[in-house]
Amino acid sequence: MFSYLVLTFLTISMVFADLPYRSFYSTQYYSTPTPEFQNCKKREASSLTYLVDTTGSMSDDLYQLNLVNSWLLNRVVAQFPCGVRQYTMVQFNDPTVGPVQITNSTTEFDYFFSKLNAYGGDDCPELAVQGLELALENSPPNSFILVLTDASAKDYRNTTLVEKIRNLIKSKNAQVYFLITGLCSGLDDPAFLIYRELASLSFGHVFQVDLKDLNKVFNYLDFTLSRPVNSSRQLFSGNYTSSNHSNSFAVGDNFTELVVTTDGTVYSVRLTGPGSVEVAMKKIISELWGSMYVLRNPAKGVWTMYIYANGAHSVNVEGFVASNISSTTHCSDCHANATCDKFTDSYICSCKDGFIGDGFTCSDIDECAYSWSNNCSSGMCKNTFGSFICNCSSGYYRASETSCIDINECSNPELNKCDPSAACYNYPGTYSCVCPPGISGNGFFCDTGLCPTGLCGFGMECLSYNSSCYDPCLNHTILNEPWRSSSNAYYSYPNCDNDKFGWYRFVGSGGVRIPETCVPEIRCGTHAPMWINGSHPVLSDGIVTRSSCAHWSGNCCLWSTKVKIKACPNGYHVYKFTGTPACSLTYCTDPDTSSVPCATDEDLILKDGVYGCYCKVKYAISDIADFHPVLTCGARDMRASFQKCQLKALNINNIKDIGCLDVWNDNTTSTYSIISPLKAGKCGTQVIKNSTHAVYKNNLFLTMDIGSGIITRTEEVNILMSCTYKIDMLISLNLALQPAVGSTNISLGGTGQFSVYIALYKDSAYTLPYEGSRVVVSIKTILYIGIFTDGGDPSQDVLVMKNCYATPTENADDPVKYYIIQNSCPNRQDSTIEVTVNGVSKEARFSVQMFKFVGGYSQVYLHCQISLCDVTVGSCIPSCSGLRSLTDTDTTTSYNLKVGPVVLEDPLPTSITGKYASVVFLPAFILLAKFL
Repeated sequence: MFSYLVLTFLTISMVFADLPYRSFYSTQYYSTPTPEFQNCKKREASSLTYLVDTTGSMSDDLYQLNLVNSWLLNRVVAQFPCGVRQYTMVQFNDPTVGPVQITNSTTEFDYFFSKLNAYGGDDCPELAVQGLELALENSPPNSFILVLTDASAKDYRNTTLVEKIRNLIKSKNAQVYFLITGLCSGLDDPAFLIYRELASLSFGHVFQVDLKDLNKVFNYLDFTLSRPVNSSRQLFSGNYTSSNHSNSFAVGDNFTELVVTTDGTVYSVRLTGPGSVEVAMKKIISELWGSMYVLRNPAKGVWTMYIYANGAHSVNVEGFVASNISSTTHCSDCHANATCDKFTDSYICSCKDGFIGDGFTCSDIDECAYSWSNNCSSGMCKNTFGSFICNCSSGYYRASETSCIDINECSNPELNKCDPSAACYNYPGTYSCVCPPGISGNGFFCDTGLCPTGLCGFGMECLSYNSSCYDPCLNHTILNEPWRSSSNAYYSYPNCDNDKFGWYRFVGSGGVRIPETCVPEIRCGTHAPMWINGSHPVLSDGIVTRSSCAHWSGNCCLWSTKVKIKACPNGYHVYKFTGTPACSLTYCTDPDTSSVPCATDEDLILKDGVYGCYCKVKYAISDIADFHPVLTCGARDMRASFQKCQLKALNINNIKDIGCLDVWNDNTTSTYSIISPLKAGKCGTQVIKNSTHAVYKNNLFLTMDIGSGIITRTEEVNILMSCTYKIDMLISLNLALQPAVGSTNISLGGTGQFSVYIALYKDSAYTLPYEGSRVVVSIKTILYIGIFTDGGDPSQDVLVMKNCYATPTENADDPVKYYIIQNSCPNRQDSTIEVTVNGVSKEARFSVQMFKFVGGYSQVYLHCQISLCDVTVGSCIPSCSGLRSLTDTDTTTSYNLKVGPVVLEDPLPTSITGKYASVVFLPAFILLAKFL
């Protein structure tokens, strides 16, 4: 028998306490809201109803659905934390339907799932239409209904029932989505086609998928359920049997997003906006059985879709309005891990990729928690903050993002720890070492007896196979295993150090030194923990030999072995092991040495018998005269950075008198930075410049409180900050008091957020920007317009000017418009236009002689539509040899910039009126610009 599952997703703004129900099924209500729920009653949110077919063959479906449901609920709650929700589950079997269970608790809803059982049923198809009737009757208005089944509809011939379903869909304004994991017959069977009819009537869809693809469809539900009620508008819907077609629809409102959803075998979807410009959409789902694409901030006007498909399929387009849940009047309200986008008179906060929430609160997504959240093989995924990585097990290397291959450790001596005289044997994920016949050892160390007594000097070790000497402080193996701490009780498979031969150093949170007292049994990740019976050496002792004891059966030294130890200059110890006397025994670490959290610029070092955090060797200082900051010359400022461990080492308690300078306290790098802006006269910054370079200087007079205990002294330190920059378009703007400039922000995946600027310059070198809120020039003036990015990846993305034009007003859509650059190529009718840089770097430049619009206009605004082009894909340089540029088919996102106004010194006469407006250049040159 085939199984059938119906999931109904409902959007409501209040809790329904008295839903209608029929006498032949039972209804359970759990309607006592939590305090958080009570506080959220006025927030419109999404409700969720599942209609579950519990017939016999549904066992696999129910297991997969339960797993995906937990993921979905967690994501929806995180994205809609203050929303009123009704969670409803409706069951049906053949020949009965019911019960209905309703709750406001996700915990109780999970409990509903745990009690589902698949049983009974012998035939196919199933009672799909009757089940849908029950779901609709128990659903509030504006319901979103998802139907999951592996069977066609048995009751599709019941015209009275089907007509009632049609009326319920219309009266409740419900959307019905069918998720089909199997069929009783073909796709042309009327028992299946009823699904397409009801989906089309409700502006829904039919997805026919394998059970293993269920999680992919739930990515769509995740996107939909995190929206408030009444936030979408239905723009287009259609069912087709032809392979290729195009359709148009109008966008008349301000939408934050367009969502295009398809079902059936659809190979590609292209979308062009007003002006027939193709746009790039973000892919949410892209499978042969269906797809979903999202476009941010669509412009008003007529849009056209181009569909390449095969067989029966459908297409829907929805527009989403701004959510009052995530809108704000200030970007500062958004979370640090969220983006802020302008929308009409408000801003929308959206969590960045890798984070989840409502935009005001964003938390890290654990992509490794579910297999469909990452593309790693089983057991390889490691969650990181905002992302994840695919790690391979020890003994394997990553051949691709999702596959691991065995490392042949025996192919290179640097890949194994075998004694040079031993033979190496490779195995999947590991290797073994065997000493030559007649030579004792475990293969990692083979005793050839070639080291004569006294060959090496004080504190040095001899390699027995070639009689060479080395310092074990510089040649050892790191052990970084938290379970070695003597405070760690053993709860799993016991570890054993019988393979530890050679010199080792302990690091990390587990500890850095072997204890000098007996450790209790069942500690350090093993049965019998090992400790040092004696004291650790100091530097002057060189290499010493101590006994290491293992505690078992109440005897602190049931087993023992010899261990060599050396104290190293940077405050740590190294140990030479020769395995263990038995298993399971491990060498412990002292928890006292791991209790001090050290910063990134510090090491845990033993001084005067006590471990503490001190500057790493490269940062170590002992006097105020050695206190020198690191100077960083940035694009916007100069920074003098101090290591915090140096402040601590010199007992500097406070740095004062930094005036209006900014301070950056960076705990990641453990630095303290004083920041001076690149603005002449601001916070003491001075600028010396010539025609090519600018030198920024600032003298920092810092007052420091130095001391410890009950006394303190004050020291003054003078630090000269000096950075030299080649004057370019960005630096020239920093040098100007009030440059004529416009800008926009760009958020690009993998690159982050950066800015694009447009500015007016006086010279062809683009180093002298115009200043002031308006630029006044003569009719013979050449305007030099420069566009550049501040940030981004110049090795990959370059600027392309697509359309640059002038208008007499600030309005970029003013019908009076004169194109200087169109389709990335200059206007050939105007000999004063010169495009010097376009599509080759993060800068773009062009120039044009000043002009004036005829018709009483007194000023000119310049507008540029630019895009970013990926040079790793192909050439980004526009081809302007023909009548039009090849870039007019570019599908990348465009960004608009504006600068102005530019005003002529003396008014010019208006010489032409009527249908055409004219643009005046030199007195002998008049060019007509048609009213668009």
